[in-house]
Amino acid sequence: MEKTRIILADDQLLVREGMRALLDTLPQYEVIAECADGRTALEALRRWQPEVAILDIHMPEVSGIEATRQIHASLPAIEILILSAIDRKETIQQALDAGASGYLHKDFVLDELRCALDTVLAGKRYLSPQIKDRLNTAPESSVADCLTSRQIEILRLVASGQTTKQAARTLGISHKTVEFHRAQIMGRIGVNDVTALTRYAMQQGLIS
Repeated sequence: MEKTRIILADDQLLVREGMRALLDTLPQYEVIAECADGRTALEALRRWQPEVAILDIHMPEVSGIEATRQIHASLPAIEILILSAIDRKETIQQALDAGASGYLHKDFVLDELRCALDTVLAGKRYLSPQIKDRLNTAPESSVADCLTSRQIEILRLVASGQTTKQAARTLGISHKTVEFHRAQIMGRIGVNDVTALTRYAMQQGLIS
């Protein structure tokens, strides 16, 4: 029996190893390449043109959503299954709009993985149960609803790793102004450290 070829892309080695171990138990599937960043994933997908790509959303170089958009535009025959722990309605919709065939939450079991692959290969959309629930809920507030344009700029810079002084130089404002806005941002989105701030920026698609 000819196996269905899969390319797996996730920047976390343990995730890739766990996914490969699960896929190795499904004899009809074969992982032909593993990638740790989006750019390498794009190169591998264009070279091998597998039947399925399993992509994490947040990867270095090129995000999973951008990789999905590019592959869907140039190689639409490849079924793309997004694998992510992010369940924000806005992020899910972005992935689907980019051309993803399905969205698999990282909190899954083997039977769900098999079902997800079978579904997308049949030309249908697969969504994990919790992902379906998120899409059926009322719209969430977006970053633009709770932050000013200046605060969004500062959020993007701080989440990208810039210090207060670096962000101030980039924007041409004082570091005290940056500190003030950063405190306002944290208060408005309900976080209290830069790690959580960065996670929020990633979920909102401000950084990849």
